[in-house]
Parts: sequence; structure tokens; C-alpha cells
Amino acid sequence: MNFRQLEAFRHVILTGTTKEAANRMFVSQPAISRLITALEEEVGFTLFSRLKGRLQPTTAGMHFYEAVEQNFLGLERLDQTAARIRRSEPTELKIACTPALSATLLPVAIEAFRVPYPTIMINVDTVIVPDLLERIQQMRVDLAVTLAFPPITGIEVEALLETENYCAMPISHPLASKDVITPEDLVGIPLLKPLPTGPLTWEEEDQIYQNAGVEPRYVTAYHTSHTGYAMIAHDLCIGLMEPFAAQHWRNKVTLRPFRPRVKLTYALAYPSPQIPSKPIHEFREAIREAFKNWTFPS
Repeated sequence: MNFRQLEAFRHVILTGTTKEAANRMFVSQPAISRLITALEEEVGFTLFSRLKGRLQPTTAGMHFYEAVEQNFLGLERLDQTAARIRRSEPTELKIACTPALSATLLPVAIEAFRVPYPTIMINVDTVIVPDLLERIQQMRVDLAVTLAFPPITGIEVEALLETENYCAMPISHPLASKDVITPEDLVGIPLLKPLPTGPLTWEEEDQIYQNAGVEPRYVTAYHTSHTGYAMIAHDLCIGLMEPFAAQHWRNKVTLRPFRPRVKLTYALAYPSPQIPSKPIHEFREAIREAFKNWTFPS
């Protein structure tokens, strides 16, 4: 069967006559009849009964029409999508973001983006790094804001900011009186242990303790920063934490520099290859500016 046969069949169902179907397709009535006959031969059953000069769809014909109509609706949606692309008018942006950044830096970028693009829907998918990478590779998001990671096929990574982990603790903790925290200061103290997240490893932190001859006393393991900060705010432990999420816990948690440094690099990531639309380009710029202007603990 071919598309022209299916188109003729659909128009006969919708109009009830070969004459109207012919008018819609700009062909003759005999041409419509030939297309319907050829389609019946292809499918192997009768699509119409001829009653008093009119075509009445058979039960089998109506079942077949339901499947044909679904395909035509799909084609219409493709036409609509193509039209939006031609007009360069995306209706939404899909952003993947790690939890700490989604609650801190990302709203700053969205606020700036809203000025030139007040009507575009922004879908924020808050996920840990392994899930974030999967979404980029499958092109389910337009871009991601995340900790940097090693090169991965199909993903472009643009490093934007380097900072460090801080030692986070309750405001009332005895170590809060120190200007700088070292591994030796943490001997015997209940600590947080970050769980591995895909290509990101936490071996550097473990290596620092080993080099100092310190056996860390881990009591809680966590995936997301807000979980870690919540544990610290309840005076259950202290730990090395990224500094973004700290702003939501500043009434209960304080940060101190940790030495040796545990470096963190934040980045934009997006599918490769990708030729960004103007809104995607502008959103990338908003992210860059948000990182550029962010203020960390001194």
C-alpha cells in the first residue's frame, strides 16, 4: 500500500463520497475508485459496501480507518512541529540540573532568561549526575548544569567555574572557631561520606585522609547536597560539602575552608552535535552570567 491510497481511503470515510474525496485530492472520481480498489487488494479485505450509489465502510474498513487516522494525526503533529522549528519559536526548554544547582544558581539564570522570553516553558529535571548524563546522550534535554565530568561520547562539556569543597558544620560546633580545617581536626568526629555518582568519584577526598594518616569516622552516606546539609544542620555529623546549597542552611550551618583543597568544577553540558536555537543560546548565556556573578564564602 502507498500513502496516496491511504489518503484516498481517509477522504472517502470523512466525506462519504468519492466525488468529495476527489475534490479534496484534486483528482477525478475514477482515480479515487482505482486507489480504493488497489488498497482493498493490498489489505486483503473489503473496505466499503456499495449501497444505493454510496460507499458505506465495512466493519473491517472502520477498524482499518482507526489505525490510518492515528497515523495521519501523527503526521499532522509532525507538520506542526516542523512549522514551529521553521519559525524558530520553541515552546519549551528542557533543562537537567543537579539538585544543589537547581535550588540555587538555576533560578537566577531563569530569572534573567525570562526578560526576553517570558512565555517559553522551562522544564527542569532535577537529577543526580548518572541520570543527567543519560538524558543528554538520549537528547531528552537541551542542556544540563552540573559538576564537570570526563569526556563522554555525544556530550559537549563547557567548564564554567572552579571552586572547592568546604568543611560544613553546625554553627555551634567547636571547630567553628577555627579559620581552616585540616584532616587532623576531624579525627574521631562523625563524618558524612558522599556516595559515588557515575563518572564522578570521591577518591580524592579519601586520598587526602590517607595521606594525612587519618581514618575518617563515616556515619552517614548521602547522594544530594541538601540531604547532607540537613544531616549537618541536625548536628548528626560534619562533612566536606559543595558551597552552593549552603545558602539554604546558613541559619544552622557554617562553612570553613578545608586544606588540602578538594577542587570542584562546574559546567554546562549539552548534546553533541547541536546547533542551538536562539533561546537555547540565550539560556546558556544566562547560566554563564549566573556562575560569573555568584558569590561564595570567603
